[in-house]
Amino acid sequence: MTGDWPLSAPCSGRDGFTPSEDDWSTGADLKRLCRPQLDTCGPCPFRAACIATVKPAQAKFDGIAGGRLWCNGEVIDALDDVFEDELAEPKLRASCGTEAGARDHKRHGERVCPSCRQATREVSARRREEKAKQPKQLQLDFATT
Repeated sequence: MTGDWPLSAPCSGRDGFTPSEDDWSTGADLKRLCRPQLDTCGPCPFRAACIATVKPAQAKFDGIAGGRLWCNGEVIDALDDVFEDELAEPKLRASCGTEAGARDHKRHGERVCPSCRQATREVSARRREEKAKQPKQLQLDFATT
């Protein structure tokens, strides 16, 4: 998937997905304003990418992202066909950006964040390089008959 997905998303060029803070004061107000637009996310193939891009929990986002309605970074409404584990945003951890961080995400049932995924790739590439540099050892069988 390229970085141009927002231009192909069903919400592209449409208003009402992130209302102005002047237009609402409670979660109920936000729901009233945004619920009609939430159905636009139904057929969207980019819901997971949307969550990963917007990072609504970290950003304390208010509005629609990834088939969910967020208020202060918390989900207050969602489409019926959105599964929490499928679109769960990885939590930022102290170990993020490391191979151990990737293991932490997996242990907590989260998708691996981009920085941990990159760290894992780099470590794997380094291990392959080191293994390729090691001389092949000849194994001798000293078993006596």
